Amino acid sequence: MAERTHGERIDRLEQIVQILAEDQISLQKLIADLATETRRGFEQVSEQFKEIKEQFKETDRRMRETDERMRQTDARIDKLVVALGEFISRSSL
Repeated sequence: MAERTHGERIDRLEQIVQILAEDQISLQKLIADLATETRRGFEQVSEQFKEIKEQFKETDRRMRETDERMRQTDARIDKLVVALGEFISRSSL
């Protein structure tokens, strides 16, 4: 293999440095793109959590309303049973 001249060696080193610089720029762009996509993903997840939080609040509100209606229904049933009991006991006399 023939020896290269000093100028050829410098040219080759410049080519290698150029290739490394281009690769570095490509990697930096890739990292920036990944960072952007990651940020977008986190923003989407954050929005989904906000929506889910609101859905939980609404579900909790509806459950509390249902619990209150059930308590009212239970109280009415209790009163009805007592009234029926009193009616039956007066009728059997």
